[in-house]
Amino acid sequence: MSTLTSSFAPHIEAMLQWRASLGHSPRDLTSALAGFDRFCSARHPCETVLTRELATAWCLEAATGTWGSYRTRAVRELGKYLQLAGADAFIVPSAWIGRPERGLPHMFTDEELAAFFRAADSIAPEYRSPFREYTIPVVFRLLLSTGLRPTEARRLRRRDVDTGNAVLMIERSKRNKDRSVPLDGDLAGLLARFDRLADQRHPDREWFFPDRNGRQLTPQWLIDGYHLCCAQAGGIAPGSTPYALRHNYAARTLMRWVEEGRDLESRLPYLGACMGHEKYCSTAWYVHLLPERLAAAGLNSAAGIIPAVAP
Repeated sequence: MSTLTSSFAPHIEAMLQWRASLGHSPRDLTSALAGFDRFCSARHPCETVLTRELATAWCLEAATGTWGSYRTRAVRELGKYLQLAGADAFIVPSAWIGRPERGLPHMFTDEELAAFFRAADSIAPEYRSPFREYTIPVVFRLLLSTGLRPTEARRLRRRDVDTGNAVLMIERSKRNKDRSVPLDGDLAGLLARFDRLADQRHPDREWFFPDRNGRQLTPQWLIDGYHLCCAQAGGIAPGSTPYALRHNYAARTLMRWVEEGRDLESRLPYLGACMGHEKYCSTAWYVHLLPERLAAAGLNSAAGIIPAVAP
């Protein structure tokens, strides 16, 4: 992170190193604590104790919404660390951390998905992004077929994709968790063909989906490719992001189970494990997207699988 200048700098650096040793991402809380450091240097240069007044001033300074919650959580964690280290510090109450409302994702119709992938399959070559016409059809089918997070797809290394055994290894994803994700035969074959084609361009590549220089794709590259497909499919899914494909994977998997007469309560943990969810309620949230299908199947109150409050 950038050079810290406030009196809290040594504590912030020590806290981040300590959290990294516990398995947290090195980037976790870094941006927010760098902002807190700048705030203290500019507004409270002589303050050496994390008081209630200082923490309150920072939280009021923080933006609203998700970013504000992130900044407030950061100073709460700093207070907890300082007390753990034996220093006098105020711990921001958890009630101060706002919980942004979770909006409903775009649910693609069958017709929209067909149009989306027709557009993906017809992407033209682009000299600034060679190989995109081969990458876009594969990476978006991967998201829809496995429910990977877009970041996980971008960060797939070649060694993580075992098409012979039809499985992906997702390493150190959210909360530094590892998991394996099964592939169906058609998708495994598609990935194998892409790998052979990409091997001709970058034979010693590290990343499964490389950019023009053999490096990892950027988030913006994936977002731009997704929006291009949506636009060429007739302007479908306005305002959505590649993450919508992950949501659609979950919803479509649940719909298939309902139509097959499966016991959702017993199968939700398997879906959660495949998607990398840490909490049961994160997976059960997707049941809220299926009210008509569940009502038709008589499952709208099945064994409490629909949580009273969406996470």
